[in-house]
Amino acid sequence: MTGIAHAPRVSDEDKRRYRAEGSWRSDTVNAWLDRQAEAMPDRPAAIGPDGAISYRELHARAVGLAGSLARLGLAKGDVVGLQLPNSFAFLIAFYGLARLGAVAATLHMPYRGGEIEPLLRHGAARAVICGPATEAYDAPGTMLGLCRRLPSLDHVIVAAEAAPEGTHGLFALANGSDGPPRAAPGPEDPLVLAFTSGTSAAPKAVLRDHEAALANNHRANPVLGMVEGDAVLSAAPFTHIFGLGAMTATLVAGATAVLMPVFSPEALLDAIERHRATIMFGAPAHVANILKEGLHRGRDLGSMRTVYLGGALVPPELARGWEAALGNARVGQLFGMTESLMTIFVPHDAPAERRHTTIGLPTPGLEARVADDADSALPPGTEGQLQIRGFSVFPGYVGNDAANAEAFTADGWFRTGDLAEIDAAGYVRITGRVKDVINRGGIKINPAEIEYAIVDHDAVVQAAIVPVPDPVYGERACLFVTLQPGAAFTFEDMTRHLAASGIAKLRWPERLEVIDEMPATPTRKVMKRELIKLVT
Repeated sequence: MTGIAHAPRVSDEDKRRYRAEGSWRSDTVNAWLDRQAEAMPDRPAAIGPDGAISYRELHARAVGLAGSLARLGLAKGDVVGLQLPNSFAFLIAFYGLARLGAVAATLHMPYRGGEIEPLLRHGAARAVICGPATEAYDAPGTMLGLCRRLPSLDHVIVAAEAAPEGTHGLFALANGSDGPPRAAPGPEDPLVLAFTSGTSAAPKAVLRDHEAALANNHRANPVLGMVEGDAVLSAAPFTHIFGLGAMTATLVAGATAVLMPVFSPEALLDAIERHRATIMFGAPAHVANILKEGLHRGRDLGSMRTVYLGGALVPPELARGWEAALGNARVGQLFGMTESLMTIFVPHDAPAERRHTTIGLPTPGLEARVADDADSALPPGTEGQLQIRGFSVFPGYVGNDAANAEAFTADGWFRTGDLAEIDAAGYVRITGRVKDVINRGGIKINPAEIEYAIVDHDAVVQAAIVPVPDPVYGERACLFVTLQPGAAFTFEDMTRHLAASGIAKLRWPERLEVIDEMPATPTRKVMKRELIKLVT
């Protein structure tokens, strides 16, 4: 069992520096929920399809759940798996675990037993919280099966009014009358265990404590323009660090979370219109279909003030189009990672050209640079590998020494794996991923610009270019596309469009595959490794 007892932690020297500069403020999630429940007890902490839950009620349910979990034998430092959609249940579970001092190990909704087992094993989880059984997925049955295979896993807690035999009901536990546990967590106690990618026997797991998680919100919220009373819609799931960061930012701002349990273009538009959302966090894929199919027409989206798109490369035309569709909002970009939280973003009041074509400036207190293959910094305007360091960059993966050896430079910069340029004013533009670059006979092809051009075609909704092994050139480029309903897109259409877009012929894909749906992560980032499997 790996567990989290020996996870890498921030050094005492770095802690002192982060506190001296005002980035770390000795905060806990519990202190912020206490503060908001006292200051604005009747304000909705969240609104969604099931109504609203006030800060007072959320606080009470979190305290009740923490007391009930303590009675079950769970304690500060125990890891608890959490697989729930963006819902009241997720909020109650997350803040209840935080109140106890337990560590939420977030599990994405599409995951099933085969993906979940190594993650819970890696964290030595004591319990898991999941949703009720559906026709598509028997979550309680799956988790009970895992209890029989994982020595550490003792309890299954189900977000249902009637819990199945052998499990506990989340809402019944949250109605417990006992007070919170005596051993309240402090700023340096762990809060969340997040998995960056993969579900192998050696996952890349990142442990975050209360203070480090909240520091990013303190620094970022003013630049994002998030204020008390905002209605914040995260299209990204709370089980992902993108959505979770939006959720804690909402708490710190004293705002209201707009909940969308299951994403669809219609659900997103309904949430904005019905709940008068003012701020949205999402990925390009969350809005691409809406714009291509004109689903926004006739909708009242005028409440929206600020939108941040991230999680994948954002075509500038998509950012411009979504801003025009919303009417009153400013659309910008951001960049974040599980390893660094919200790292780089455009100020909400920046000029449109900055917001639409760059990911912005490093979060105050963080640094970014581009470097060559030898980790030497490159001058402004030069493409290189994006590296970052500072108060929200993690100290290392849990139980994965091999990944840690590759993650950091000798002088302490974290290698993001992205290609970027930084201009003289410090604005960062992502130009691709290091691993996505295709080597065709010694010619390096970065697919990002080509994908942007393809998406501009009226028939195309999404585009992704991956390498195909070739006995002569080593690799050739294959283009995958999804299309508008009823549309057609041929290889000849592709070549004509790329020629008209000014893309040099030597960079054109040499194979085209039309598919119904892109394989995607929970934040709607295309999983290129899955596409490669289709053509190799």
